[in-house]
Amino acid sequence: LLLHFCPDSSRLGRLAVLNNRSWYKDWSVLEFFSEVGRSFRMGTMLSRHSVQARLKGAEGMSFTEFSYQIFQAFDFYRLHQLHGCRIQLGGTDQLGNIMSGHELIHRKTGEEVYGLTVPLVTTSMGDKLGKTAGNAVWLNRDKTSPFEFYQYFLRLPDNSVERYLKLFTFLSLAEVEKVMEQQKQDPGKRIAHKRLAAEVTELVHGKEGLESARRCTNALYHSNIQALEQMSDTELQELFREAPFHEVFLDPGTTVLDACRRAQAIPEGPRGYQMIKDGGFWINHQRAANPEQVLVLGQHILSNGLSLIRVGKRNFYILKWFSM
Repeated sequence: LLLHFCPDSSRLGRLAVLNNRSWYKDWSVLEFFSEVGRSFRMGTMLSRHSVQARLKGAEGMSFTEFSYQIFQAFDFYRLHQLHGCRIQLGGTDQLGNIMSGHELIHRKTGEEVYGLTVPLVTTSMGDKLGKTAGNAVWLNRDKTSPFEFYQYFLRLPDNSVERYLKLFTFLSLAEVEKVMEQQKQDPGKRIAHKRLAAEVTELVHGKEGLESARRCTNALYHSNIQALEQMSDTELQELFREAPFHEVFLDPGTTVLDACRRAQAIPEGPRGYQMIKDGGFWINHQRAANPEQVLVLGQHILSNGLSLIRVGKRNFYILKWFSM
């Protein structure tokens, strides 16, 4: 994100990622609450809007959640001590916790520190996005691949797209207005969704990540053989996370039936043979209904050594072939 504004990385400031375990590991719970807890007042903690909202809710609030503001406040205090940190940034739901840190630092040091809150990003139903809610979209490729990231924004409800274009891209307001006008003229083309997905994916994963997301999209949803051939093993396993992946040697005369058995996509015996004949199998997006057909290079086995087997609509198996 910083490089988006400043391509010269040498001009950027220093970034430090810290683990707060470094200042908690030598304390017991009793020692921490005895030393730090005395600086907090129950009345003030209970009066926080976030606490009141949870207490009035159906699920209530656990002590773990309630005490979290003490730990977040102390984190702010330690960062102020160690690194001169004077500003804490968080979502609006963090206001109470940030205020607790402000009050702790002011009480212990007499110095002024500041908090900055930003509106929460929510779903069209008003639900919070995040790991606690179980709907997090991660910036880390290992947790959310560029394809999954791209598809998330592509599938947003229509009433969220304009707001997200303004929040997550650096398009001018005039450009956003132009894109939304194009969307209204032909909603079926989903022009705004595609622009949003492309802009945000490139911002987070770079041009290579965006190209990867588009390749995966074309391979999966548009049955594009060329896109499938161009995919790396990493992209394949990201795209078909739940699909079994087998590396096998290609023997002369290997048939469709052999491939399906090596992928463990069919049961043993006559039943598996009949399943293929019934027409429920596809190899590289082409129906494979003849169990005895010998695999053809360029059709059943692509130039990257790949066979993508699909059973029904959603069950995928990946074979990576090697020659003897």
